[in-house]
Amino acid sequence: MAMAQKTKLKLKIQNLKFLNSKKIQLFLQVLLILIIIFNVGNTVWNLHGKYFSSTYWQNFPSLEKVFLDSQYVNKHPKGWIPDETAFSYAGGKLISGTNPVLVVPDAPPLGKYLIGLSTVIFNNDSTFILVGAVLSLMLVYFLCFQILSNRILSLIPPLFISFEPIFKNQLIYTPLMDIFQLLFLLCTFYFYNQGLSNKNNILFFALANLFLGFSMANKFFITGFIIIAAFYAVLFLAKDKKRLINLTIALPLSFLILLLSYIRVFAFGYAINRFLGIQKWVFLYHKSYLILPFSVWPLLLFNKWYVWFGDKPVISDAQWSISWPIITIISIVTAVLYLTNRIPKNKKIEVLIAWSIFYLLFLSVGQISSRYFVILVPILYIISAYGIVEFIKKIICNNKPHA
Repeated sequence: MAMAQKTKLKLKIQNLKFLNSKKIQLFLQVLLILIIIFNVGNTVWNLHGKYFSSTYWQNFPSLEKVFLDSQYVNKHPKGWIPDETAFSYAGGKLISGTNPVLVVPDAPPLGKYLIGLSTVIFNNDSTFILVGAVLSLMLVYFLCFQILSNRILSLIPPLFISFEPIFKNQLIYTPLMDIFQLLFLLCTFYFYNQGLSNKNNILFFALANLFLGFSMANKFFITGFIIIAAFYAVLFLAKDKKRLINLTIALPLSFLILLLSYIRVFAFGYAINRFLGIQKWVFLYHKSYLILPFSVWPLLLFNKWYVWFGDKPVISDAQWSISWPIITIISIVTAVLYLTNRIPKNKKIEVLIAWSIFYLLFLSVGQISSRYFVILVPILYIISAYGIVEFIKKIICNNKPHA
């Protein structure tokens, strides 16, 4: 029996040595990158008329008419338009100088300005969405490499994400602002982790808060408070007073960015109390979604979406994937094992675990849609990759024959 175990261990070691070959590693890296490029490229190519056109401003008068006849303006609209059409119009209108509170004011204006900037540079409202998607996949890789310190393993989460319908749909139904939110979130975590491992941490904390500000200026600002809670939870548990102080010094930068995103509002003569009133309105708007608590879990795990519209109270979502319950369960198990000291400590995974816990608690409060998972799914992939790698390491170590 002992001889059989030794033989199996030798085979495992030989396989690992085979994978340690630089040529094999390079081949695998190139292969994984090519698959990712193909997945994104194929989606874009199938929509080449959307991504390679330069007729946004020529079509803007028609777009404006459609918007003004829609539910965004009229109680009894002539027609209903999807969010991507509204954001496309808002981007062009805001970049032309319109007061941000007058066009789709339920979200902060940064994402709409980015869409507008895309129309100015490329005469196309979708170009920056593609750039954001590519950069997001790259940031997933960089975050994974921070945690796993292995190039091949770090490419696996972005590979799987590139197959995800919820990610591909961000490239199909454009322009939406969720990809920008994902990019800012990943940048925030990346620089925060850099601050955890560098002596000059205040610089990296400043960069983390810069992107935190972009995140709050792009979507509902409460989601920014969830990130802040994760930041402080990690440092409080580590009892790291110096970094707590430096993080607190850098934190106002995030709120400054949110304030600056409304600079055009102030140019129209709005005082700071009016700005706070706008944020209160955004909060109250989103507060209307505080129905159907805990409905996030049936959607995430079983593709049962509890809705507030239509004839059926429960429907399915075409974006749902069997990967969602798998990575959710693996991430929960990983978090439990980590918090109970069953797997080795790695301080760079901690902010992702903390944020995932807080974010899922936040989503459990009210009714949600799968769009809230655009930023969640990539983080769960990273946590799952970490958990699986540590589990495999533990099995290999336990199978080593004792001298």
